[in-house]
This record gives sequence, C-alpha cells and structure tokens, in this order.
Amino acid sequence: MTTEPQTPEHVYEPWSKTLLGIVKGMLKLAAWVFGIGIAIVVVLAIYDQLDINGYLRHEQTTDVYMTSNWMVGENRVCSLTESYDGYGHQTGKVVALLCPFDGRNYETHNVSVTFKGVLDPKDMNGKERPIPDQWKCTRGSDNFTCEAMANPAKPSTP
Repeated sequence: MTTEPQTPEHVYEPWSKTLLGIVKGMLKLAAWVFGIGIAIVVVLAIYDQLDINGYLRHEQTTDVYMTSNWMVGENRVCSLTESYDGYGHQTGKVVALLCPFDGRNYETHNVSVTFKGVLDPKDMNGKERPIPDQWKCTRGSDNFTCEAMANPAKPSTP
C-alpha cells in the first residue's frame, strides 16, 4: 500500500506577500486621489481664466438707465453700479447700468442683461479682485449684452 503525503487543507501565504499587496493597493488609491485632486485644481484654474477673459456669461435682471434714442443693435459705453456690504466691499450684485453716464435724462428699464466678464469680486482663492466699472453694451430687442472694457473710456463732459 502506498500512502500519499498529506497536504494541508489551507495554504497560507507568508505575511510579506499579504502586506505587499495591501501597500500596493494603498499606493494605487493614493495615486488616483492625487490625480483627481490635480485635475480638479486645473479645471478650476481654467474656469477662473475663462471667466476673467469674458468667455463665460452671467445673466442678471437689472435696472438700465438709458436715453430713449438707443437703437437695437447699437453699442454704448455704460457704467456699472454694484452694491456694497457693510464693510465697503463689493458684493457682486449689480444694482444698475448707466448708459451713457453723462448726466442726461434717463428712462429706467428693468431688463435681462448678459455680462461677459467678471462680476464676482472674489476669485477662486477668496482674494478680492477688481470688477470693471465700464462695459460696452449692445442693445437687443428684449435684452442687453455687455462686455467688460479693458481700456475704460472717460466720460464725456457736456
């Protein structure tokens, strides 16, 4: 009669292999978390730059003070008025647009205005940034589109 050697029912791996597998898994997880974190930072930076350069639109209904002879499709330089908090900081809420800002008799219209440029006084890091106070606005049939002016015009004197 031949007897076969008995083999254990459970084969145990050495601890070093088990620990190596755990460490590899943790490193993969850390690499994924780091990669996703970097991707989020890059996307936020791109969004901020697109906003600053006027590629993102911000639509608000606001009062537009304008003269009655502004034709549809005509451009004008407008002055933006914002609300301020108790500490004198800009809140990003547009109060009104003055078009033009030379002291003529104005008519007030509450219309939808699409702004192409920065309206939020804080950047992604929470630092304050200047909001353009002069905008080139185009009158549409039922709305206005305004782009921030890089080189603001000086108001004309009557």
